[in-house]
Amino acid sequence: MKENLTIILIGLVAGFIGILPLLQKKADRYSLLAAFLLFFMMPYIVFHFHLPWAQWWWKGMLISGVLALPLAFSFVRGNSRCTFPLLLAAVIVGAFISFLGHYLL
Repeated sequence: MKENLTIILIGLVAGFIGILPLLQKKADRYSLLAAFLLFFMMPYIVFHFHLPWAQWWWKGMLISGVLALPLAFSFVRGNSRCTFPLLLAAVIVGAFISFLGHYLL
């Protein structure tokens, strides 16, 4: 129970951190909602996905970067100025998730 609550709290913080660059680029509300949901679900996926060849500190960056690719491709069509900030935020939030997961769980 404590682990699930910790994952939800990390997801909420990661979601708000992840949409900050998109708010600065004035993304539309649907893009913000999609990015928030992506970053909110990311800790659960990172903590339950096992990569035997990956170190703990870059597993989150790798998984979150790959998970953000489809959303980044959809941003190219409508909101092209938000593509790079989304990918950069995904890598930064992935590192944040990895470090919090390693030290809290």
